[in-house]
Parts: sequence; C-alpha cells; structure tokens
Amino acid sequence: MRLRAVSRWMLPAACVALMQAFGAAPAAAGAWTEEEGRWLLITSATYSQTTTGGYDQHGRPAGSGSYRTFEFSPYIEYGVTDDLTVGLQPRIDYVNLSYNTGRARQTNAGLAEVNLFARYTLYRWDFDVVSVQGMFGLPGTAGNNQPLVANPWAEYEARALWGHAFDLTDDIHGFTDVELAYRLSGGHSADQIHLDVSVGILPDPDWLILAQVFATKSVRNQTGNGGDYDQVRVQLGVANQIEDDVWLQLGVFRDVAGRKLAKATGGLVSLLFRF
Repeated sequence: MRLRAVSRWMLPAACVALMQAFGAAPAAAGAWTEEEGRWLLITSATYSQTTTGGYDQHGRPAGSGSYRTFEFSPYIEYGVTDDLTVGLQPRIDYVNLSYNTGRARQTNAGLAEVNLFARYTLYRWDFDVVSVQGMFGLPGTAGNNQPLVANPWAEYEARALWGHAFDLTDDIHGFTDVELAYRLSGGHSADQIHLDVSVGILPDPDWLILAQVFATKSVRNQTGNGGDYDQVRVQLGVANQIEDDVWLQLGVFRDVAGRKLAKATGGLVSLLFRF
C-alpha cells in the first residue's frame, strides 16, 4: 500500500520533529507505528525561560521572578508488530528560580517523571492512518524542594491519532498529524484535554520543515495547590538526515496564550537513531 512506502521516508523525520517541548509527555512519533523489530532512540535537550508572576509553567503557585529550565528526555520505542509500538520516556529536569524580591536563588534537579506508552494502528489507507495510544506516567523522585521538579502523582492518558501523507509535487512531500487526548491526574492536579497539530514539509528527502501547535485545556477539577492551567504553544523546527537513520533536529517554541501560566520561550536540539 502507498502509506507503508510513504511512512518509510516520513517516519524518521516525524519522530524527531514531533518531540514535544518541555512539560508535554509523552513524546510521540505521530500516528505512525514503528515497523516490526525496529528500534527508535531519540535524545533531546530542551531549554526554556519564563518570567513568573504567581504561577510556574506547570500552573503551580510560585514566587515572582525568572524561572529557567533545562531538560534531558531520552525517548525509546520498539515495534512489536507493524501495528503495535511500545516505548518509554524519562524526563530529567534542572530548574533555577531567581526572585525579584532579592531572596536567594533556588535550584532543584531530578527525575521529573517516566512515561510508558503503547500505540496501536486501527486503520490504514493509502495516505492515512488512525491509531490509539495509552500512556501511564510514573511519579518523579526529585523530592519536594522548591522549585518543584517531580510530578508527585501518577498520570493516565488516552490518545487518538490521525496521520495524513500528501504530495505537493513529485519531489516535495508532506504530512499532517492531529492528536486528541484526555490526561487523568492521579493526584491533586487538574485533568487535561490535549490537542496537538503538526504539519511537516520535506522539500528534500534529507530535510524536514515542521510547524506545530500544542494546546492544553484544564478540566479545572484540581484540589489544593494542584496544577491547573491552560496553554497554547507554537513550535517551529527543522531536521536534517546527517547519516543513514540518523537525524538532527533544531527547534524553537513560544507559549502564545494561557491561563494561570508563566509563558515560556525556549529551544530544543534532538538526535534520532533508528536500528
């Protein structure tokens, strides 16, 4: 079928480019699953900076000041069959909070969370694929020092994914990926609805240009000081195949809208390996 052929050139680039920015988990390879017996490894580093005004970039109460985050998030997935892919992604964060009031600067680091997921293809046509994905987020182990790093509660997510491949010309190809998810918090934070939209253009087999929007809507059922925020993040990136099955991605992102949120600006670099 056409899609299986198309996905072979699309999937490496899509996996790199669909690495979600800080705070979004799990990263995903879009609606497409890995081929049976194939591994995917992505190493990704993200830097973001915000100016807090009562809330940090997770919607949790924070002081007024400057909030900087460096995140390392390796991502691994494996094709159990052509239609079933499983994987995991830990997130390791280092944060630095500088207060405007002259108080001492605070830092914290540790394992923020570990996400386990499985993605299954329901339907496949010549140019389209529809999949479902389940995710279980294990709590982090960074302790309760301020500023908070670890997610102290488990998370559960159900996600529906649609991918569409298209040709602009005989030599220029592209794809769209649309994902809708409901994320259930096992603790005090509010549940969330996620809508992620990506459009990628391959002007050359070795290059990918990508535009993405990640939208988060709180259900507002939090308790106590649990996280509760809305967010719209725009991300632009470019990826290049530097060797066979090795891709390098560079990207920038900006929070353009939100509620109870310190809007972040940042960048990311990722390396992808398939074997």
